[in-house]
Amino acid sequence: MSEKRARAVLVISTVANILLLGLKLSVGLLAHSRALIADGINSAVDVFFSVMILISFRLAAKPPDKEHPYGHGNIEVLVAFLAALVIFGTGGYVIYDGIKTAFNPQIQTPGLLALAAAGFTIVAKLILYVYAKSVSKKWRSPAVSVQAADHLSDILATSAAVIAIVAAILGMRFFDPIGAVIIGGFICWTGIKLLRENLKVLLDAHPEDKFFTKIKGCLADFEEIDDVPRMRAHPVGTGYFLELTVTVNGKLSVRKGHEIAEKIRIKLMRREETLKDVIVHVEPASD
Repeated sequence: MSEKRARAVLVISTVANILLLGLKLSVGLLAHSRALIADGINSAVDVFFSVMILISFRLAAKPPDKEHPYGHGNIEVLVAFLAALVIFGTGGYVIYDGIKTAFNPQIQTPGLLALAAAGFTIVAKLILYVYAKSVSKKWRSPAVSVQAADHLSDILATSAAVIAIVAAILGMRFFDPIGAVIIGGFICWTGIKLLRENLKVLLDAHPEDKFFTKIKGCLADFEEIDDVPRMRAHPVGTGYFLELTVTVNGKLSVRKGHEIAEKIRIKLMRREETLKDVIVHVEPASD
């Protein structure tokens, strides 16, 4: 169910971004608004990213095999990382084009149609943000979470376009390309955030301390455990493979030790939804 909900968010977001892309680029060209054209390019980046995530989402869902015992979850992370590089480069170009246009003495004043299109975009993006955010809270998925964050970033970027267009209509024409520069900055910042977040997974960075605190709290319910000397989590896509070592009374039988390990595994998998699997090593406690 969670996978279907996540895919639905991504599909709806992609279709909406395609429609907004056509609206902003066409109106931006007709109304002579550099800021709205830049916002259209921002939508083009959104479409590119959404399509890439949809493709990776399907590939990442493939089950583990002989060559990939941890599954294919990191495909989603790798694709997001590569898409982030493209996004950052696109933002850099938008900034360059905006600065170049700002120094052009023949800057045209944008029309009111550009303002209307930007206002419509903000309303549409606000609806998409609320929808994606509610789904990401209920069904944990980095793709949906990123999509929600992207909608919020788009709202801020388009708001900058609105301010720039209004200022240009009021006579300060150079504000329109300056608005494009600001939107380019938003695009670059989106790329930087995606690069940083996905690089952590690719470099096998551990989850936050609260993740391990939750695991330790769950292990505290087992009276048979004497200590937990080792614990590490291997990130794969949307979740983690957890490996831990517990010490128990050395006089317990091998069968009993196996039963304890299986109980720990089942309870952790039920309690923490980010876990893809748990490996429990049982060792005798020191006398």
